[in-house]
Amino acid sequence: MNNPSPDPAKPARPVWPMAALLAALLALAAAGGVAWMLHVRMQELELQLAKRIGEFDNASREAHAAAKQAGTTLDSVVSRLGALESQSLMAQNQQLALSAMYQELARSQDERVLADIEQTLSLVQEHLQLAGNVRAALIALEAAEQRLSRQGKPQFAALRQAIARDAERLRLLPNADITALNARLDALIQNVDMLKLESESEPMPKQAKPAKAGAVDTASRFGREVWEEFKQLVRIRRLDHPDLPLLAPEQIYFVRQNLKLRLLSARLAALQGDQATWKSDLEAAQAWVTQYFNRNDPLVRSTTDSLKHLAASSVAVEGADISGSIKALNEARKGVRS
Repeated sequence: MNNPSPDPAKPARPVWPMAALLAALLALAAAGGVAWMLHVRMQELELQLAKRIGEFDNASREAHAAAKQAGTTLDSVVSRLGALESQSLMAQNQQLALSAMYQELARSQDERVLADIEQTLSLVQEHLQLAGNVRAALIALEAAEQRLSRQGKPQFAALRQAIARDAERLRLLPNADITALNARLDALIQNVDMLKLESESEPMPKQAKPAKAGAVDTASRFGREVWEEFKQLVRIRRLDHPDLPLLAPEQIYFVRQNLKLRLLSARLAALQGDQATWKSDLEAAQAWVTQYFNRNDPLVRSTTDSLKHLAASSVAVEGADISGSIKALNEARKGVRS
């Protein structure tokens, strides 16, 4: 048998395809690993994102709840603020009302004080104009000034000063005691009915009864009784005024009443401060007393002396007015009402 001849030598295969394949496999493996890593990373990111989203949702819900609570709290605050504003407005209205009431009360109190002062000043005018009683007027003015002083309000300062000025002016006036003068006139008027007229009969002195002698005859006794009766019928008296006629009883009554009227007229003149009427009435009364009444009677002489003294007295009080106080009172009242 023939031995086969050996095959001719074959050429060697290249290595680079294997290397490329290996490199490709390595690259593929690396890519797979990277992809896996990326996948894992993406999963982690997704988990983190989901977690973050969950946290964000929770935070959002919490923020929403907080916002809702804040809104509720804000509504409550707004409501309470509205209530406080309403209470504040109510308090302001009450304060305004109280202030108005206080002003009204103060105004009413001031008006009451001024009303009392007006009454006092009216009383002062009556004392001065009707009675001429300066002393009583001064007492009333001092009381009014003290009342205003206790108030201590500046709106009464001008009124106090005016009252003080009028009081000082009254202190400088001559003091005519009209009350005392009128009291003396009243006494004279009461004594008019007791004055003894010049034309009145003098009471005959009673004859002392003779002592009984032992035996008195009837004729002598009868003669004495006739003589006594005759003396009662015929009376001789002396008149200082030859032209003065005898007055009938009704005329005597009118003489006394006219004298009283003269004295009453003088009393009224004293109250009015009418010096001329005062003097003329008293002089006329004095002339009537001298003409119609017995000047030898002690009561008549006392009446004549009193009339002379009264006629020489002054009842006129000049400058006794309080016009300044009344004007200041009107001004103070205007200030209170404005």
